[in-house]
Amino acid sequence: MEISTRRLLLHEYDPGDLDAVQAFASDPVVCAFAEWGPNTPQETAAFLDEYAAEQRAVPRETWTLAVAMDGSVIGSVALMTGTSDLVRGPGEAEIGYVLRRDAWGNGYAAEAAEALLAWAGSHLGITRVVATCRPENTGSVRMLEKIGMQQVDYLREHKRIDGQAQDSLVFARLLPVGDPAGSSAG
Repeated sequence: MEISTRRLLLHEYDPGDLDAVQAFASDPVVCAFAEWGPNTPQETAAFLDEYAAEQRAVPRETWTLAVAMDGSVIGSVALMTGTSDLVRGPGEAEIGYVLRRDAWGNGYAAEAAEALLAWAGSHLGITRVVATCRPENTGSVRMLEKIGMQQVDYLREHKRIDGQAQDSLVFARLLPVGDPAGSSAG
């Protein structure tokens, strides 16, 4: 699976992406608001193994894609359709993303997320998408608002990060089936 945008290529991970993933997954600043990381090389290898299993799952409920620019992986974007505390059933999904630090502030996360959401609307019939971020993660708040998501909830002690209960902002957006936003998908 590949999704092209004006500046990016979203594609399935392969084992050759280990070093690029480790570069952002081991950065404590990148991982500061995440439930995982900073990763050891073994943890990053385990992530890529989990991803390979996701890819083979039937039915597939998670699409974790590398975000590449000019042939280099700069991050990841994921869509999860399995039932969770936020995804309540068919037609709903959760989106997540991470970019290496030197790629922040250029609109790449928004571009990747919009492309994946367009694909999800047209290929999976997703009509509602949700996302979470920490209240103090102002960059993610701005990005989620930029792609048309609105804050719909504030969950106290929702996630555990570095062993500490952390609050989450919950954002949501409705998608029309066949959402034309984004570019070509294959």
